[in-house]
Amino acid sequence: MEGIELRKAVEEARFLVGARLSRAHQLGDVFFLRFYRPSGALVLDPGGKAFHCTALRPPTPPAPPPFCMLLRSLTGQPLLALEQGGLDRVLRLRFPGGDLILDLRPRQGELFVCSRDGKVTAFRRGELEEARFGENGDPIQGLGPELRRAAAARFGHAPSKEELAQFVGEVLASAPSGYLYDTEGGPLASFFPRPELGEPRATFPSFWLALDLVLERRLSSGIARRQGAEVARAIRRRERALAALAAAESEAARWPELQAQADLILTRLGEIPRGSSEAEVEGFGGGRVRLSLDPGLPPVAYAQRLYRTAKKLRRRLAETPARRRELEAEIERLRGLGELLSREPELAPYLGASDTPAPPSTRRKAPPVRRPREAAVTGFTVLIGRSGEENDRLVRAARPDDVWLHARGVPGAHVLIRTDGRPVPREVLVRAAELAAWHSRGRGERKVAVSYTEARYVRKPKGVPPGMVTLLREEVLVVGGDRGP
Repeated sequence: MEGIELRKAVEEARFLVGARLSRAHQLGDVFFLRFYRPSGALVLDPGGKAFHCTALRPPTPPAPPPFCMLLRSLTGQPLLALEQGGLDRVLRLRFPGGDLILDLRPRQGELFVCSRDGKVTAFRRGELEEARFGENGDPIQGLGPELRRAAAARFGHAPSKEELAQFVGEVLASAPSGYLYDTEGGPLASFFPRPELGEPRATFPSFWLALDLVLERRLSSGIARRQGAEVARAIRRRERALAALAAAESEAARWPELQAQADLILTRLGEIPRGSSEAEVEGFGGGRVRLSLDPGLPPVAYAQRLYRTAKKLRRRLAETPARRRELEAEIERLRGLGELLSREPELAPYLGASDTPAPPSTRRKAPPVRRPREAAVTGFTVLIGRSGEENDRLVRAARPDDVWLHARGVPGAHVLIRTDGRPVPREVLVRAAELAAWHSRGRGERKVAVSYTEARYVRKPKGVPPGMVTLLREEVLVVGGDRGP
């Protein structure tokens, strides 16, 4: 993020000045600050060199790291100011108990906590550099390599200093919107159109929505790597279970031998001395057979024990093929899940622990199929999924021109507007988006970003867990998360 981009991100976040910090979370080198009165959230991302509002709620570690605990010491305090150092890539968040300084100038980026007694604690143990907060500074100072290339594309040649100043003035005067472009280096977010990058893959009403999507992709890659390692471990466990099953099957195949030995003991009781550990008797085929016995048991009791063991082994042997098929199917499913995480890491945040264990036994009675929730909004039927499986059924049953909605970046219900070929009025779309926000983890938030698109652009990739979809195109609507049914 360059200085001018940081200025626009700060403009979008100023509504949180005066709000109180309710929670701080750390995920790797990304920090999420959540506020109330008004509600909202900020991302401080020294690793990705970014700052912006956010609607993301990725899973966070149960035990916060020490630096995150230091941030939580500011919980309950109001955000007094957001101050950028001119147009440079440094930002100060002022609280009564201290300041947070996000410095995106170093190679890795840095975050500092500066207490009122002068103590400075760095996230990466870097040195706090001087910055002039609250000043406008040199406009050209806010231009980095990427925006200089945009300026060169705008003028068609290497711009002069005056032309650069003109370019900065134009983009700073424009209202920030969101544009997402695919580049060789990955997705790139911009707050103004960049024709030299081609057609944007998606557009948004705010800059932070595009930045959110870039961050979501980056976080997903890390989560996908961790979940891929968990899937690999699960596969190894099941492969060990298959090997143990083969050994148990070999042992269980001895049941006819044990049953035949028990038959022989009962047939030749008169030839077996009581208390013997071994006995040689005539076999059923006429030859002599040496029997191993338990001297602590009468021959009849020992034979009965052999019968029970043989019965148990025979039952185990009969169950082995089904168990082998179950393990092999589970290994195949997990391998498919691992390939999916490698191919589409953006799905990783939506995969939970329930996606890796073996599926429930088919012997259990299947629960009754529930119908989705249904609401009527100004003559339109709105359907709301209750579970991952029900969300899948909604997608499969949707007509191409139905409108699909889902809270963006957080787990939640799929919502479907039955259009019957009619155009959807704005008030119906907003109400359906509010229902999608209410039936998601964003419930209660002041602002929730909701993705929506026609059902023809919703795809269910092969092998993904219930409720998982990908979108060929989408638009975003921001609504309140506190307006329930």
